[in-house]
Amino acid sequence: MITIHEKDVSLLAHQFDDFDGVIINTAELPNSTTLFTAELTTLLASLKPFKKRLVWLTLPIDKAAWVGIVAGFGFVFHNCLEQEVTMILRLAPDAYAPFVPTHSIGSGALVLNDKNQILLVKEIKQPGLGYKLPGGHIELNENISQAILREVVEETGVVTEFDSLVGFAIKHNYRFSKSNIYFVCKLNVVSEKIDIQDTDEIEDAKWMDVESYLSDDSSSVFNRKMVATLLTTEGFRLTELEYNSGPNAKSEVYFS
Repeated sequence: MITIHEKDVSLLAHQFDDFDGVIINTAELPNSTTLFTAELTTLLASLKPFKKRLVWLTLPIDKAAWVGIVAGFGFVFHNCLEQEVTMILRLAPDAYAPFVPTHSIGSGALVLNDKNQILLVKEIKQPGLGYKLPGGHIELNENISQAILREVVEETGVVTEFDSLVGFAIKHNYRFSKSNIYFVCKLNVVSEKIDIQDTDEIEDAKWMDVESYLSDDSSSVFNRKMVATLLTTEGFRLTELEYNSGPNAKSEVYFS
């Protein structure tokens, strides 16, 4: 057993933020469990005169064994990624911690060709639900207008260009008990050739006459009603604003 003398214990590397919080530096955590426990104890005791409200600690996956130790100090989970977990300690009972992401974002593509046919896909993992609009989840740091073009290519091989955002729907208690926002985007056709790229997810992709799809009882009523409603909708278009620059610039702006 390793004994740590009080005179040998330093504070965990940390910094104060602008919101009466303390952020412990993950990159400078000690390798010794005993030393970590002692340094955390010392740090927390040292914060009392500063009247701080919240302590942030992110543990990398190679220090996952420390989660129980940290929880013993009163830390609770805040958010988790594949390689790290972030825990917080409220030094004041009413300390506010910014909320973790509450929504996932998806998009669907409303694509019509000059023959009044609509582009549709059938998924392998959802048999019996008929055909639906191509689309999928928007990745981190990906714009909606870029994500939907990528998804259409992956699922159908059809090349499109963005026209407008024509609708959205919200579903609660979706994956991981979060909410989901589903944006419907109208796209213009550049190349109609179907060549499915994502063969693990998509069973079939095809152009179907709009009226045939709207009367297809094997496909979702919601999807068919959505298509019928949005066919002639103008929607919101991407807008470039002269003053939209600098560190607070918006990645995309949609105006009607």
